[in-house]
Amino acid sequence: MPDFLQYLQDCKFILVSNREPYEHVRGPRGIEVRQPPGGLVSALDPTMRRIHGTWVAWGSGSADRETADDQGRVQVPAGEESYTLRRVWLEENEVNAYYHGFANRSLWPLCHMLIQYFEYRTEYWDRYRAVNLRFAHAVADEAERCTGRSMAWIQDYHFALVPEFLRAIRPAMFINQFWHIPFPPPDILRLLPSGAHEALLRGLLGNDLMEFQIERHALNFLDCVAEFVSDADVDIGTRTIRFQDRVVQVAAFPISIDYEKYNGMAETEDSIRRVETLRTRYAHGIRQLGVCVDRVDYTKGIPERIRALDLLWREHPELRERFTFLFVCTPSRSNLPAYTQLELEVGESVQAVNREYGTRDWTPIVLINENVDADLLAAVYRAADICVVSSLQDGMNLVAKEFVAAQVDERGVLLLSRFTGAAEEIEGAVLINPFNIDGFVSAIRTALDMPTEERRRRMRRMRRRLQTNTIFDWLDAILARCSDIVAAQTPAPPAPPVVSTEA
Repeated sequence: MPDFLQYLQDCKFILVSNREPYEHVRGPRGIEVRQPPGGLVSALDPTMRRIHGTWVAWGSGSADRETADDQGRVQVPAGEESYTLRRVWLEENEVNAYYHGFANRSLWPLCHMLIQYFEYRTEYWDRYRAVNLRFAHAVADEAERCTGRSMAWIQDYHFALVPEFLRAIRPAMFINQFWHIPFPPPDILRLLPSGAHEALLRGLLGNDLMEFQIERHALNFLDCVAEFVSDADVDIGTRTIRFQDRVVQVAAFPISIDYEKYNGMAETEDSIRRVETLRTRYAHGIRQLGVCVDRVDYTKGIPERIRALDLLWREHPELRERFTFLFVCTPSRSNLPAYTQLELEVGESVQAVNREYGTRDWTPIVLINENVDADLLAAVYRAADICVVSSLQDGMNLVAKEFVAAQVDERGVLLLSRFTGAAEEIEGAVLINPFNIDGFVSAIRTALDMPTEERRRRMRRMRRRLQTNTIFDWLDAILARCSDIVAAQTPAPPAPPVVSTEA
C-alpha cells in the first residue's frame, strides 16, 4: 500500500460520504457493529485508520445515536479507536426526499441517460439542498476542531452542493470531490428544471479538483459548465475552469479494486471447495458456466441480457444444455417503484426462459436474488467460464475487475458492455453493445467457443494490468494531484534580504 501520509503531512483529512464505514444496530444479543459492504468502504477504512482522519456520513444504524456523543461523534473501529466517525442525523422524510428522491429519482437516471425513469419534485430538490447544507456545516465543524490545514474529500452525486456551501463557510479549505457515476452531456442535464442544473454545477465548482472515472465524463462536465454557467471560463485543453477568482481543475481517475484481496479470496481452501461444487453442479462434462453479478438496477442491462440468452437458445438449439447461467442479482432500492417493477420483471422473465428450454436435469438460468458475501462471490467468479457485464451505462463497473482478479485459473472470458468505464481500461474483454441483441448473442457464442489458449492469453493480460492498477493506486494518484495543487496554491516564502558584503 502506498504511503499516503506523504501527501497529507500536517493536513487533517475529512472524508464525506452518504454511507458510513461502521453502523451500530440492535441485534438479538444487544448492540452489534457492522461494516456495510462496498469497495469504497473496504479500501478507505484501512487508510483512515492509518492517517487518523475524520469520516462524515449519515448515521443510518438503529443504535447509532446511543453509541455516539452529543455531536454525533464516535471513535472507530471498536477496540482500536484510530479515527473519528461524525454522524449526521436525518429524519425519514429527509432520507426519502434527499436520497431516494433527488439523488436516486432525479440525478441517478439523468446521469445514466435513462430519462424514462427521471422524476423531479420541488420537495426533493429543497430537501437535497437542506441536507447538503447540513453536511457542509458538519464538515466545517470537524475542520474547526483541528489545528492547521484541513482537506475535505467528498464522495459522489449525493453531495453536489456541499462544495459551494463549504467554500462559503471556510474559503481557504482545500475541497475535492469524486463523482463515481457518469456525468451527462448538456442536453440531458438541462432536463432538470431551469435554475436547478446551474445550481448543481455551481455547487460542484466549489471544489478545487473535480474527479471523474473517465475522460468522457470529465469532458461532459466541462461542456455543461461552459453552457450553463455564464461567469465561468472553461479551458478544455488544460481541463481547468476559472470561476470566482479561483481555478477548478478537472481530471479522470479510474477507480479500481483491491486486487490482492479478491485474488487471495479465490485461492482459499473454502473457495476451491466451492468452485468444485459449482462446476460439478452446473458445468460437468462439456457444459460451461456463465455468471453475472449485479444489483437489481435498471442501468445494468439485466432484461437485455435475459433476452439475449432467450434468443441464443431459441435460434441455436444445439447450445441448449451446453451451459448454465448463474444470475446473482442482489436487491437494491426496493422502496422505489421502478426497482420493485424491475425485480418482478426479472423473476418472471427467468421463469419463462426456464419453462421454455429447461429439461429434467438442466435449468438454463439459476437466479440468486439475495445478498452474497464476498468470499462466495470470489468462488463464483473463479468457477465461471464466462462473465457478462451488460450495463446500459456505468461509471466504471467493478464487477468486471473483481471477476478478473478472481480468475486464478485463467479459464474465463469477460463479456463487457462498451458503455462502462471499465471498457476503456480493460484490454482483452469481448466488448458488447447490450442494445444490439444479435451482436450480444454472437458475443456469447464467441465466448463459449473461444479456445483455451486464447482465453488464457486474454485473461493473463487483463490480470497483469489490474495488478498494477489497484484501488490503492487510484487513491495515491488522487492524493498526489491534490498535493500538487496545494503546493501550487501556497505562496512562496519571501526571499531572504540581501546582505551586503561591502565594507
